[in-house]
Amino acid sequence: MRSSILSAAILLFTAVSLPEARSSAKISSESLLRPPRVYGIHMSPDGKYAAALAPVTETDQTGLIIIDLDTCKIKRSFKWESGYNIYRFRWMNNEDIAFNVGRWNSYVAGIYSVNVNRKSINTLVGSDAVVSIVDPIHDSPNAWIWIKDGFEMKPSLAMLDETGNAGSPDAMGANRVPGTKDNPLISNRIMQPKGQVFGWRTDWDNEPRIVTRFWEDKLEYLHRNQGDDDWTSLPLDPDEWDIEAFSADNAQLYVSGYDGHETTGLYLYDIAKNTFSDVLFRDEYYDFSSTARYIAYQDNIVGIRYTRDVPTVVWLVEQMNAIQRVVDAALPGKANLIYHLTDDLSRILINSTSDRSPSRYYILDLKEKALRLVSPTRPWLKDSGLAKTEVFHFKTEDGLKLEGYLTRPQTGEAPYPTVCLVHGGPWARDYGTFNDETQFFANRGYAVLRVNYRGSEGYGKRISEDEAYKFRKMHDDITQAVRLSVEQGIADPERLAIMGASFGGYAALCGAAFEPDLYKCAITVMGVFDWEQMIKDRKWQRHKYSHHKLLEELGDPKANEAHFQEISPIYHTDKIRIPIFIIHGKSDKNVSVKHSKKLAADLKSKGAEHKTMFLKGEGHNIFEMKTRVKVYDQIVEFLEKNMK
Repeated sequence: MRSSILSAAILLFTAVSLPEARSSAKISSESLLRPPRVYGIHMSPDGKYAAALAPVTETDQTGLIIIDLDTCKIKRSFKWESGYNIYRFRWMNNEDIAFNVGRWNSYVAGIYSVNVNRKSINTLVGSDAVVSIVDPIHDSPNAWIWIKDGFEMKPSLAMLDETGNAGSPDAMGANRVPGTKDNPLISNRIMQPKGQVFGWRTDWDNEPRIVTRFWEDKLEYLHRNQGDDDWTSLPLDPDEWDIEAFSADNAQLYVSGYDGHETTGLYLYDIAKNTFSDVLFRDEYYDFSSTARYIAYQDNIVGIRYTRDVPTVVWLVEQMNAIQRVVDAALPGKANLIYHLTDDLSRILINSTSDRSPSRYYILDLKEKALRLVSPTRPWLKDSGLAKTEVFHFKTEDGLKLEGYLTRPQTGEAPYPTVCLVHGGPWARDYGTFNDETQFFANRGYAVLRVNYRGSEGYGKRISEDEAYKFRKMHDDITQAVRLSVEQGIADPERLAIMGASFGGYAALCGAAFEPDLYKCAITVMGVFDWEQMIKDRKWQRHKYSHHKLLEELGDPKANEAHFQEISPIYHTDKIRIPIFIIHGKSDKNVSVKHSKKLAADLKSKGAEHKTMFLKGEGHNIFEMKTRVKVYDQIVEFLEKNMK
């Protein structure tokens, strides 16, 4: 029965697909793994310019580029000093862009700004402040910023007044933070409530109104009606409801929650009356809140961008439905995401993508009635040389309908040598659109199987919420999908590997330990192998809510020793009979390298075959391009050696 479910899903998908040209050309590792030419592109409020992050040096250091949308040509590009990346930016107004600088996209080194028409860079917040922009106020030079840490200021929300004397980086000094008596940049300050704050929300009048915090073992929303009011607890449970946006009159909130249903729905919540509207939108299979982005126009939510098997947009107004139909007709066979509108709806920014087509950004000019390509993200890759991805579904033994993606190689015939590629999180998910890692293995002759196991976000309460900490059941889901692919003649049982990063690394080691006869080898990248150690690390890292949640869901390691040994594969290495490739960044601040070093030492003591790569200068990802290529080329060598 399980076999027929998987088979029917795959046959249904391929039956409606046109025959595809197959290419045997090998694409270089650099071409497949290099970062996109541009990403994170966003328009200025008037739509005259767009800004984007982009590699701007031979070492792929991330800088900022500015594109003139009249000509779709780059007007300016710039970078920070060596070793630092620009990794987050916001348009402050039609000409000024504020941006963060840091290492590994995590260590924040202040906020700076640049003007479209001037070369100078202004320091807005000194280089030792951990700070982010909450709300740029486009009709003024001001913005609300969240100062999370700093030498001279306690955590707070502060009004940044750019008309103040920002000064040059040298004048500011390396350790200076705005808000001191001799620095006029801060004109207002709201002290952060006690506890661990996760975010601030402003209304359409740019007034800070909502705070999400964890305090005294409780996650809650704090609310205030006006600027001088005290923060009070909002009778809205964050474990049941997500706040999405304010309504146009600021009296209500768009919120999403299950409300007794299997998938999330969108509602309006009246703050004063503590009442909910009827449901505004609900998908019957997919959740949308965890992956949703809301598209606003004139202080109203007009669209919801979320992910089914591929990203999609649901429009709440007919005018935008009509525009979407025009875009889809012009760009057929793609997921065409309208995601940014100008204030006057004269220009619309579009991200167009598919399983074999990396994102391309387009501008739709409604006044000129023209659709123009702004920039492809990977112009060096051609769709015809990439492998097609099929969507499949299968039912678990306890009745869950799960989704996954199969990418067959461009060469060879089934059954294929197969890599089960497990996503991290686990509260994340895979998608059916272009994936560089998947295409890399497919181009090397491997089928790639990706499974959105239980706990993966976006699939309803029973799949995504109720089973979010059932780690061994997640392993069982992955195992079932792999065995089904073997039964269906897709995967070669003599040439099977499992690989993943972070929680995916955990799943890869579980596959090796708990299914000793299924795989020929396993690759773990920055994996978690000991959940007691992970709880200790979260406490040491001061992740108070994460530490609390792990204890709440998994229990106290001292009182539940048997359970922690059951879910932690580090206690089951004696069952491993296949080679293990262990990869970890030495500077990982999310999952300590201690996990991988302990695994390597344990395997060595047992005489088990293993290989290690401990990467200097890398965190919880592989950012350096040369290092990434080296790692993946060695992974292929490891696969070829062990999957003959």
